[in-house]
Amino acid sequence: MAELERGGWTAAQTRAQFGAIAWLRWRIMCNGYRRKGGVGEMVGMVLLSVLFLGMVLAFVVGAGFAAYFFVAKGHLAWITWLLWGIFLLCQLLNIQLGQPTTTFDPTQLIRFPLKVETYVGIRLFFGLLTPANVAGTLTSLSVAVGIGVAAPRLWVYALIAMAVFAATNVLFSRMIFAWVDRWLSTRRAREVFTAIIFMGSLGIQWANFTFNPAYNHNHRTHAYAVSQQRFGFVGPLIARAQPWLKPLPPELASSSLTKANQASVVGFAGYTVAASLWAGLFLLVFALRMRTEFRGENLSDGASVVARKTTKALRVSGGTAVAPVSVAAVGTTAAAANEFAVAGGARVWAVIEAVLNKEILYVRRNTGILYGLVMPIFLVLIFAGKFATRSSTGSIWVFPVAVAYTLLAICPLSYNSLGMETTGAQFYFMAPVRMRDILLAKNLLGSAMAGVEIVLIFVIVSYMAGVPSLQTAVAAIFWAVGTLAVNMIFGNQRSITSPKKMDLQKAMRRQASQVSGLIAMAVLMVSSGVAAGIFFLCFWLHALWALVPIFAVFAAVGVGFYLQSLKTIDRFALDHREELLLELCKAA
Repeated sequence: MAELERGGWTAAQTRAQFGAIAWLRWRIMCNGYRRKGGVGEMVGMVLLSVLFLGMVLAFVVGAGFAAYFFVAKGHLAWITWLLWGIFLLCQLLNIQLGQPTTTFDPTQLIRFPLKVETYVGIRLFFGLLTPANVAGTLTSLSVAVGIGVAAPRLWVYALIAMAVFAATNVLFSRMIFAWVDRWLSTRRAREVFTAIIFMGSLGIQWANFTFNPAYNHNHRTHAYAVSQQRFGFVGPLIARAQPWLKPLPPELASSSLTKANQASVVGFAGYTVAASLWAGLFLLVFALRMRTEFRGENLSDGASVVARKTTKALRVSGGTAVAPVSVAAVGTTAAAANEFAVAGGARVWAVIEAVLNKEILYVRRNTGILYGLVMPIFLVLIFAGKFATRSSTGSIWVFPVAVAYTLLAICPLSYNSLGMETTGAQFYFMAPVRMRDILLAKNLLGSAMAGVEIVLIFVIVSYMAGVPSLQTAVAAIFWAVGTLAVNMIFGNQRSITSPKKMDLQKAMRRQASQVSGLIAMAVLMVSSGVAAGIFFLCFWLHALWALVPIFAVFAAVGVGFYLQSLKTIDRFALDHREELLLELCKAA
């Protein structure tokens, strides 16, 4: 620290710090794969990366062909819309996929002799390789390739313009998410942010299903006429917004290419510098946020409450303040002590009730869970009527497919059911409770949410596409019960052996184990595939009545195995408690 104050810190020492941090992250990652379950995590990461790159490849190739087509047809100005699409895609992917978690909390670095500039650089590079940033950069590069192939004389200009545009996109994402974490430091802000995400995502889905001709095959002429009427205001609106959009990075990048096409090097340089100034502004705002973090800002809920002076600290003898303890926590502890003296059966239900109340609070505060619960209902409301009218058998399969789609959001919840407990998970091994009761309560809440979703879907499908046949509806419910039971068997064990510490204050971060996500998806896909085969076989044999007994047996077997697994989960949790607490009780 004395060297910093005297200005004696050298560039070589800064490079050494960057090298040390890079080496530390590499060793932590390698050592993480060496521990138990690490090989599975590595395989899951590779599989998910390949899957993601496969999906991104479609956008990359499409953007390149679109850029080639625009330039070849003499419509270089249309590149603007392509760049706006890339910009919006990058932000949507950031919201949907979230920011990746790091192997350690970078805020711990402020304890070491770092300059604020060095800390800003470290925090900037920590989030560069997010899936959204990779997708946006590759897509921008694809646009440059498309322009260069269509007009070889522009390839240097296109490469420079797209590089600046990609850097601006990345810096904008880093700036926004750095400030989002600050905005979400209070519960009310998280609720408002959740509402905004809901409205934006649901609005996009509604527009897609309403105006996309691919979902209006049976009413193309009418849909086109309605779309023309509804979109009549778009032209004047775009004309009015155009002057305000001109100074923004997508417009500047497109204008720079237009100037390059007109052989105006000065004009190209001017627009490119203007776009670079936006990148500099985003970097400056990001640096301001990081400077505040560097000075020791605490964004935890506890710190926010203390700042508002609404928490009462308990005092011990001598006037020393201890950590704030909420009234709810004290009440829960007292209630647990009282329940210990009650008979076994009543105590079990008291534990289940207490855990259910706590889990409901977690669900209310978790943006990802709420989004996963609302989105299926909204999409079913949109597409149920459209798809049911495409064939005479549409109303038969709409409800089962909608139920299967709903389970996509419900099934993964049981694979990290202890993730939000964090350090509190250790008290489950100290309190007079059984782990089977804790996990049973968590599974009951997941099943209850699935039940509510299925009831709402039944009502929506009945209104939009007609009431499903009784045998189809009952068979779909039995299948959902069996699939949930099988998922909860695997999920309870994965929650103990491979938990992931979750932080509700971080913006839309996927913090579940990658292998657990793959297992949940695999179980659901296999179950759905087998169920679809049985359904179509019974339909072909005109024996739909057989669906109910077949899936009733499946549900009974699944529930039976689930109840049997609960009998051994206490011993299983005790044997793997070190793996559980190592992840959930580690420092932030």
